[in-house]
Amino acid sequence: MLRTLTHPYILLSLAVLFWAGNSVVGRAYATDLPPVAMVFWRWVIAALVLLPICLKHFLRDFHIIRANLPYIAVQGLLSISAFNTLLYWGLHYTTVVNTSLIQAGMPVATLFFSILILKKGISKLAGIGIALSMIGVSWVITQGDLATLAQLELNPGDLLILIAVFVWSIYSVLLAKAPTGLSRLAFTLAMVLCGVIVLLPAYGWELSTGATFELNQHTLIAFAYIGLFPSVLSFLCWNRGVELVGANTAGVFLYLMPIFGAILGMILLGEGLQNFHFVGIALIVCGIWLSTRQK
Repeated sequence: MLRTLTHPYILLSLAVLFWAGNSVVGRAYATDLPPVAMVFWRWVIAALVLLPICLKHFLRDFHIIRANLPYIAVQGLLSISAFNTLLYWGLHYTTVVNTSLIQAGMPVATLFFSILILKKGISKLAGIGIALSMIGVSWVITQGDLATLAQLELNPGDLLILIAVFVWSIYSVLLAKAPTGLSRLAFTLAMVLCGVIVLLPAYGWELSTGATFELNQHTLIAFAYIGLFPSVLSFLCWNRGVELVGANTAGVFLYLMPIFGAILGMILLGEGLQNFHFVGIALIVCGIWLSTRQK
């Protein structure tokens, strides 16, 4: 049993499953937990859990962290603060199914921003793939009526999730500029700490608007899940899986996100798939396949 649980494919699948579950919790507690509060306490919990795991590496590499603090702070702002706030905010208005399908465009969005930021060249197939995936995401956002793009009659939640995808993609591209010699554990803890600090003013503002929450059994369970599973356990499972099979093979497992998200959304929240979802899925999957093929 233990051998099965430590198999790299199981570890990678669990990491993606926990991330998909994060969207379910964000949607289920949309009326109970304000978005910034969810992000802030999620990462406070994660930081406390990561501290004993990462502290030794953090202290050893502190001189590198201090020398590269602006870069680490920006990465913490993008990945911890901005992405998660936009995600939970968007889930106040849209479904887990839509969220998962829009997030499925992350690999293609990352490729797109790598062209803009890192000036990387791409093949014609990759260019077609980017276009197809963008059309697929647009198809989901407009519910199969692309004319609504011109009328700007779009679900605000879908737009927030799309912006979140762009934010995460920029963060992913900027990882190529990570300082050398800085261990992954030290880098992760430093980003989490920076992200939590950046969130403090936003959380203070949210509290000033009267957006509070009741701490009860249900909200404690929600915080326990998002603070442990999609934050710490996904991180540990994913990193171990990457070590065992490599980044390229591991990246394929991200394509499970829309599948897990749709299944969890249907089972736990009673959401359904409509015809425009299937068209969007087909376009996004084809786009990802084309854009990730070798030149």
